[in-house]
Amino acid sequence: MSTRTTPSPRISVLREVLPRLLGTPGALPDDWDVQATTYDLTRFHDEATFAERFYAVAERLLAEKVEAPEQVRELLASCGLPYDYARLGQPLSTLFEMWVAAESGASHVVSFASRTKPYLTVIDAAAGPVRVFAEGTLPLSEGRKARLREKGATLHEGHRGPIPAGPEGTLTVYVAEGGYTPDLMTLEVDAVCYSVFEGGVLLVRSSRIDVAAIRVLRKRTAGSLLASSALVELRRVAGLSAPVDLPSTTPAECDALLRSLFPEVRDALYFCTGLAAEAAVFEAVAEEVGEVTIFYAQNGYGGTGQLLGDILPRTSAIRPAPLPVLDRDAEGRTVTLVERVVRALPSLGGKAACLFLEMPTNPELQLHDFDTLMAALRAYRDAHGVTIPVLVDTTLAPLYPLFSQPFAQGWPFLCVKSGSKYFTRGKATLGVAFSADEPMALSIMRRARTYGEDMDTLARPAQLAAALGGLSGLRPRLARVAEKTRDLAGRIERAITARGKSVTLYHVSEEGMAQGLATGLLSFYLPPAPTTAPDLVDEFVEHLLTTAPTLVKNRVSYGQYAGEHRPDYVYVINPQESTQGSLSAETKAAQKKDNVQICRISVSEGADLDALVRAMEAFFDLKYGPAR
Repeated sequence: MSTRTTPSPRISVLREVLPRLLGTPGALPDDWDVQATTYDLTRFHDEATFAERFYAVAERLLAEKVEAPEQVRELLASCGLPYDYARLGQPLSTLFEMWVAAESGASHVVSFASRTKPYLTVIDAAAGPVRVFAEGTLPLSEGRKARLREKGATLHEGHRGPIPAGPEGTLTVYVAEGGYTPDLMTLEVDAVCYSVFEGGVLLVRSSRIDVAAIRVLRKRTAGSLLASSALVELRRVAGLSAPVDLPSTTPAECDALLRSLFPEVRDALYFCTGLAAEAAVFEAVAEEVGEVTIFYAQNGYGGTGQLLGDILPRTSAIRPAPLPVLDRDAEGRTVTLVERVVRALPSLGGKAACLFLEMPTNPELQLHDFDTLMAALRAYRDAHGVTIPVLVDTTLAPLYPLFSQPFAQGWPFLCVKSGSKYFTRGKATLGVAFSADEPMALSIMRRARTYGEDMDTLARPAQLAAALGGLSGLRPRLARVAEKTRDLAGRIERAITARGKSVTLYHVSEEGMAQGLATGLLSFYLPPAPTTAPDLVDEFVEHLLTTAPTLVKNRVSYGQYAGEHRPDYVYVINPQESTQGSLSAETKAAQKKDNVQICRISVSEGADLDALVRAMEAFFDLKYGPAR
């Protein structure tokens, strides 16, 4: 490893351009706003390409003395958006990483929405032992420190003076007590960690550190530095004195609104991302019951699949058990996920298990037969004395009254979900976990809280403020969105059948609506037709983006709300290229129908359905002929 690095010549460009970008009202594109959480899939570049495009724009801004905000916005928008496998990057956090890289000369810079994850991910990603030398005391529980030592990490807290050479094959990480100083880059270590506003930074100095693995761990268990936090740091380094006016609230205020929707809730936790919430709860279950088999849908959200199927089993007592949501048995009969779970219970032999269920499922929007499931789980407890907790993800239907259902009484149910959709209306990333008063569920929640504190992944005040705004008025807003979604589903079905074709379309029925499963999502399979695109749904999405650019975005999220006096887009995607990107090719292929991938649509409250359906019908005319 190098003992000293030098700043990049590009630091002078950043020092000159940042005050102009951040100090000029209206100069940043919408995608650069601190409230932006989802982005056009067609505009991503890898991080190196994004950096080159940004520096080219920056040098042009300086050379041509461009000052008009609208011109600056247009040029910055031409940079595209930063992407790597493990992150759909927020431009501000990426720009902050670029600043740190230029200032420090580090080979790689990885920012986190956590002060502890920079060094914890190095330990988790390492193939061998890791030494951590901390200038101060590591803000970890004694239980967490003990587990790190069990994994072979050595922790040296309150360290002063030179760092001794370590054994061959050992990584050495230094954790500074304060912020960045150039002296940190003179240390004989593989990596340096330091804290910033509401987060932390990892400076990689050695090729022995697997940066790609660390980025995957960041994406699936925490997140990059929040855009609002990055803006604070960027304004600081740019020398702008005016503080960033960030909204703020407390968990208690969010709890009060949550209980107004779900009176049975007794404990709630808020995390920086939905995956951070899942990681905390899954780990808490394993701590609660020991070695545990977790059943989950194999074609659900790809991030959850990667977290359960690959990441957590390396460091915890979790055994992944992915199952099809809908499948056919040898006789051709449809078999549901619940039926698969019930059939698998005897093979456990009395060992611990846990269920993670999306309700409704994504993307098929299927409802689960909880009565059948609970009968089997209670029989398993009677036979073996083992209680199987059930985790339910209601992200798609945020008002589903899980804890008031008769089947949930007296059983450890927990709700764990992304709050980045309907809870914050897409204005901030957020993860949420909550439970009623069942003792095991409350114990799991306590363990998840400790985990979140150790990982420093609990939500920041600005994220909580976004949740407070989204929870207010959620019930009437979602009712309007759901009704509009059912209207669109009917129009799509009628338009395709009018052309002599049948369509497989999934949306929440009136029965589901009555059960509290209102959602703005629908999914359907286009009837097969010739295409030169990788998949017919890709051609469909491209057609809508081309013919209805003011109505449609190719974005992965849902629950979106642009805000007053701004266009409310409909999001249309091929899930296998976005939310299911990390799933296996076999799983994605199995989801196809007649060799056509499923299409998912997220309807917004202000969407212009008349214009949208006209654009869709033009595609149907092209592929299936005019309506008869």
